[in-house]
Amino acid sequence: MLKSHEMNANEPAWLSEKRKGALELFRKTPMPSFVYGINMKLDFGLDLENLDFNDFQEPLREISGKNSGIKIINFNDAIKNNEPVLREKFMSAAKINDKFSALHYAFLNSLTLIIIPKNFRMKEPLEISSVMKKGILLDHTIIITGENSEATIVEDVSSEKGSIYRSRIVEIYAGDNSTVNYGDVQLLDESAVNYTVKKAVAGRDSTINWMDCIFGSKITLSEVTTILEGQGSSTNNHGAFFSANEQQFDIVTNSIHKAPNTFSDIVTKGAVSGRSKAMYRGLVKIHENAAGSNGYQKEDTLILSSDATSDSIPNLEIGNNDVKCSHGATIGRIDREKLFYMRSRGLSEQEASMEYVKGFFEGLILKIRIQKLRDSMHSLIERKMVQ
Repeated sequence: MLKSHEMNANEPAWLSEKRKGALELFRKTPMPSFVYGINMKLDFGLDLENLDFNDFQEPLREISGKNSGIKIINFNDAIKNNEPVLREKFMSAAKINDKFSALHYAFLNSLTLIIIPKNFRMKEPLEISSVMKKGILLDHTIIITGENSEATIVEDVSSEKGSIYRSRIVEIYAGDNSTVNYGDVQLLDESAVNYTVKKAVAGRDSTINWMDCIFGSKITLSEVTTILEGQGSSTNNHGAFFSANEQQFDIVTNSIHKAPNTFSDIVTKGAVSGRSKAMYRGLVKIHENAAGSNGYQKEDTLILSSDATSDSIPNLEIGNNDVKCSHGATIGRIDREKLFYMRSRGLSEQEASMEYVKGFFEGLILKIRIQKLRDSMHSLIERKMVQ
């Protein structure tokens, strides 16, 4: 049975009711099977029923970026001083849709509220670095941008070796004519279990730019979804993953077009090596009233070992004829002729493979709008190649 932590005595009744409802749904909802088609099964072996939520340590967190005027509010202060905003936005975009999200909301133990005022332009990125030591973290971030604002937020998380369960949900609410650049780099130790959902609601003429990088953990379940709710809104949903050893990744990207003249670009590139597994699922959904919209989805995976496994399931759901929409996916291995060519120019096999893989990711790297992430991608890829 679940071992519950003590609820915050200062929590308002509406939040306690949400927790109780989430716990009831958790107990009723079965675990997903993680079986995709005939040949793809992820063997997670998770036992959510026996987690001990008293085993909680707040991660070491460092926040940098000089941007006076931005409000960064912790859980208690959000309840005490910003309850109307919290009540309106909490669970509004990222609702309960599986056993993992029900668990998250029932036992949430860390929350950050970030508010960017209207007409505000960040002078430099807001960078949040977290290091987990051990235990269980159910962490929630709500980002709200006012109209005509622009924000760049970069988060990275790592951990020490040990028993770790991390549940992470991010909700972004972009005001009209605002731009949000959000980058996330996950570098957890390969003993950790990582569940993460990032959902954004885009207002009129607003833009959400994602860069989601998955390199760490033993198990990662990841979803990035943009709901294009305002006319003329757009999203660039870009992601990279690299699994090695026994890692298993289940990755989902979605663009939901709910208004006319909206645009989405989903580009994901990944590599699998060792005995690792990676499953990718993507969706571009265009509603009936979203005339003039344009949705694109592309996913490419490079298999680097005979024991690694990957599969891809891109989907389109189109409810309006006056749109442009396309998707594609490729899964392949290193081109031996190109490798031979590089070796004939003096590179060793390892050096040639390294350059090939870096070149495979290069098109995606050039799309990254956040300079810090763009600069660090090559070194992250090199680290995975030598595992």
